Amino acid sequence: MQAACATSSNTIDPYVQKLQWLDAADPQADANQAVKQNDLRLLGLATRSVNIPGIEAEDALKYEEQCGVQLIEGISDVVRSDEHLRLMQKARSYALQYNAIIMVHCQP
Repeated sequence: MQAACATSSNTIDPYVQKLQWLDAADPQADANQAVKQNDLRLLGLATRSVNIPGIEAEDALKYEEQCGVQLIEGISDVVRSDEHLRLMQKARSYALQYNAIIMVHCQP
């Protein structure tokens, strides 16, 4: 199984590398810091289309126009490994918590 080789720094998937920051991330602290800096962009996930966790699909355009969207790098519509899947799930959870705080300050 090739996934076992992914621990070597020479073979880490670039998608996994881009998401590893999530293991130490604090969505509430990060969102509060963004609000202090007047950065009210919501976090989005680029899968087959852009998904904004916590926002209903029919409201996404209104929020995108009013608040803006920042995509989390490393998200893909293709799951590249078990580790990539774990980090993509973590990214969705992070974005849900982050966006809940941002939405208090930016509503269409």
